[in-house]
Amino acid sequence: DLRDRLVRLVRRSDADLAEVALLCATGCVPELDVDRELLRLDALADGVRTRSPDPGTGVAAAEVLRDHLGRRLGFAGDPARYHDPDSSLLHRVLETRQGLPITLSVVYVAIARRVRIPAFPIGLPGHVVVGVADDGTPCVLDPYHGGIVLDEPALVARVAGATGGRVAFRRSMLRPTPAVTIARRILNNLTRDLTAAERLAEARWTVETKLALPNRHPQDHRELGALSVRTGRFDVAARAYERFLELTEGDTPQRRAARRAAIDARA
Repeated sequence: DLRDRLVRLVRRSDADLAEVALLCATGCVPELDVDRELLRLDALADGVRTRSPDPGTGVAAAEVLRDHLGRRLGFAGDPARYHDPDSSLLHRVLETRQGLPITLSVVYVAIARRVRIPAFPIGLPGHVVVGVADDGTPCVLDPYHGGIVLDEPALVARVAGATGGRVAFRRSMLRPTPAVTIARRILNNLTRDLTAAERLAEARWTVETKLALPNRHPQDHRELGALSVRTGRFDVAARAYERFLELTEGDTPQRRAARRAAIDARA
């Protein structure tokens, strides 16, 4: 039911990103009370509203968010916890006030929208930030670094650093990122970090959820196959690898490996 709720939610243009992120966390915490956690976001928004009844737009609104969330409450990233699965779980981020760029950006956007600041997530390659609508180019905040405002040279540096210099910054990257993409990026992070932590059943849930999203990828089937083998679900693994082969073509190393893996899983 929670997965179905997520799939329905990400199709909406007005989706609450906080609800999206919380539903992505339910594979790790099935008993998570999503609605109660949303009330915690409402309380944080009340704090912003009390201090700044009319936050405005652009740079002024960005400074309101940075002052309250970054300076007063201390929401920021901790490089030492970058691959901790808790950094991708929004309810834990609300408790610790530390998270990944994407989960911290969800906090900023969710609270901004509750106080009528026109904010949106910007999914730069390898690093998610927050845009606050202004005349022309949005004002960009980096919640991972305490909500600092990023000018264009800083954006160039962020993209270069996150991609090892393989991708160059373009202004077209500053478009709002849809909720379904945010959900997928959160789930990708969870798949990676839960697998590394040997929390394989939870990692498999994240892949199964990605396969339920509208923006599913053929590679998701390979991930499901690999995790299913490691958890002894060989029938599921064989079907997943075979589905990957159906959805792709060509004589590639990935397809050859998937074909061998499918045969092994059947055996």
